[in-house]
Amino acid sequence: MNEEQSKENAAIQMGDEPVVEGSDKEQPKTPKTKVKMQSTYALPASSAEALSKILKAYVIASKQGEVPVKYSDVAAVSGVSPATVSRNNSFLSESGFIASDRYGYYKPSPDTTQFAKQAPWDESGAKQFIRRQIDHTWYGETIRQLFQMHNTLTKSQQIKALGIKSAPDQSDASKLELLFDFLVYFDYVVPDDEGNYSLRQAEAAESKDAVDGMIEAVMAAESPIAGSLGEPTGGTQPGLLLPHVNLNINLTPATTDEELEALVKKVKFLLDSLRRETS
Repeated sequence: MNEEQSKENAAIQMGDEPVVEGSDKEQPKTPKTKVKMQSTYALPASSAEALSKILKAYVIASKQGEVPVKYSDVAAVSGVSPATVSRNNSFLSESGFIASDRYGYYKPSPDTTQFAKQAPWDESGAKQFIRRQIDHTWYGETIRQLFQMHNTLTKSQQIKALGIKSAPDQSDASKLELLFDFLVYFDYVVPDDEGNYSLRQAEAAESKDAVDGMIEAVMAAESPIAGSLGEPTGGTQPGLLLPHVNLNINLTPATTDEELEALVKKVKFLLDSLRRETS
């Protein structure tokens, strides 16, 4: 018995039908399974509003960043479901908004804490701390590089650039939309009347930082954060006297009404603080 016959007999004994070379009988095909490619970076799983609530809740639950907390602790404070908090932890952690020193427990970053403290009395101005954190993320860097070549860009152009950088799978398209909405919500990119977007002007942000620095100097002895997160309170250290403050506020034609309004609120708060000091 030759080798070919031996193989055929073995196949018959195993219950397999021998394959005859040149046979017209179609062989069964193994079904192909579509494999999803993993995104290079973590992407948000919820709206910008929900992410904002989660960030604020991390600060509250962690006692302003002092105690690491679980996602369930954050869910109890924010009113967002535990599953939603958990699904966004990878994005928030990779972006630097929260940090973990042991598995399953997180603390908010200093910028996240400042955002949550200031938001109750100045939501618009508080967003600068989130923008400052975005500057150090892959998506912030991608957007800034894109605007080095263009003054304005459409939403689709920016989402395409973010997609090329991070998400090779088409199923992540909805998450890229959420990421772009996150940038818009925190005023990292600003829409115009024609539906295009520009990178936020730095001058207004620098002015806000200057006013914030003066406020911190006035309120240095006693934090303006009391029992309610971010709620300004009266009173500072006795004997602290700041009779005048010099401010350099930069305004340009690109400064928006919202930015100007936020600056006015900050300056008024600073003035009220100074008046309390001298009264």
